[in-house]
Amino acid sequence: MYGNVIQAAENSIQKLYKTVNPAVVELHVQSIAAPKAGQVSYSADQAEKSTSLGSGALVSKEGRILTAAHVVDKATAIEVVFSNGSKSTGHVVWIEPLIDLAMIQVSKVPSAVKPLVLAKAKNYQVGEQVVVIGAPYGVSHSLSVGYLSGIRDGKKIPGSNLVPRLLQTDAAINMGNSGGPMFNLNGEIVGIVSHILSKTGGSNGLGFVVSVDTIHDVINGDPGTFSGFIPFLLNKEQSYALNNAAGHGMLIQHVIPGTLADKLGFKGGNINVVIGHTPVLLGGDILLEVAGYTITDLASAIMMKQKLAGYSKGDKVNFKFLRNGALKEVSWVIE
Repeated sequence: MYGNVIQAAENSIQKLYKTVNPAVVELHVQSIAAPKAGQVSYSADQAEKSTSLGSGALVSKEGRILTAAHVVDKATAIEVVFSNGSKSTGHVVWIEPLIDLAMIQVSKVPSAVKPLVLAKAKNYQVGEQVVVIGAPYGVSHSLSVGYLSGIRDGKKIPGSNLVPRLLQTDAAINMGNSGGPMFNLNGEIVGIVSHILSKTGGSNGLGFVVSVDTIHDVINGDPGTFSGFIPFLLNKEQSYALNNAAGHGMLIQHVIPGTLADKLGFKGGNINVVIGHTPVLLGGDILLEVAGYTITDLASAIMMKQKLAGYSKGDKVNFKFLRNGALKEVSWVIE
């Protein structure tokens, strides 16, 4: 009897893999390398580049792909590789770094590939079997099986009603799995792989994925367009240390080519330092105000982003910022 049950479960997982695997993609990401203390690059062109690997889940026939924010948040180029070997380019549509979730757009989807389905919110329970597919250590389209072993709610994000939820699993998750989907046995996505807790860097049975509830909340909340810069939120002490008399603002560390920030002419930094334990790139513009909203803390930064999402085509938005100590202003007419 038990043998028949096990055989049936194995057969269902085999069928699930064949069904969903074509819509799981590899992401080959070229990005700006993390700062190294003491190094100075005198132009953005001299900034070091790095290449990393992640995974993603095709969720629309138009080419939308869900992944983890940390996989693509510094991307200067994204190559999307499907299971049949076909390759295409991608670009970031939006990023929610506080949740570790992002959406990218791929240029071309193979005609035979069907998009994956998101499970309904809260349509899961501790103890159910789950399946993770991704590219751990670059080993393409690897499957691991485990259980949903816990539900972990985070703190409410300032300036919003969103309480991010992570699902814990003992399914094997390693480098390269980040951004890939976790499925229930119906082949529906219940989460997007975020991170692991490990002393060795390898899987120790403590993996965490962004829950499908949170994914629905973000998508339904209209996350808006990726602005294209990597920010560092300054507190009062840090602002004064950088001769920013305003005592607040968002330090622009990197500007991603081809994005809104690049088109508006914002500049990133070129001096790598470490503040506390955090690598920071100094020398870039300091954004002080957007559309009349002053950036003083995390809540105001989130509110500013929400306000931007509410503007319509033809609306004009003003940005006030500091460059080399001088107050400047630039305008954007929404296209």
